[in-house]
Amino acid sequence: MKRLIMKMAALMAMAAFAATAYAAEAVSGKVTAIDGEKVSVTVEKGIPAWLKKGETVQAYGGAPTVLEVKDNVVVLKFGKAKAAKIKTDSSMTISEGGGDELQGC
Repeated sequence: MKRLIMKMAALMAMAAFAATAYAAEAVSGKVTAIDGEKVSVTVEKGIPAWLKKGETVQAYGGAPTVLEVKDNVVVLKFGKAKAAKIKTDSSMTISEGGGDELQGC
């Protein structure tokens, strides 16, 4: 019985790692403008399909909302404190947000 439980745990761990391996790639860019809570990022490569207006993404240690996607410029809305820490001409990596995470009780 103990061996069966260990095999099931290993199988579930492998499935979890496989799911993260297929996650969308992150996009890198440069901060070009900051206007209050709005941060404009010029993306180096093309804009991926998952980066759409209204989506919550992961960037700069926070979870900003995408306000606008135009050509290769993405406008993100951060909180006031987080936006104040961001500097123009700094690099930023944007990755797909994990909106289905457990939130607790």
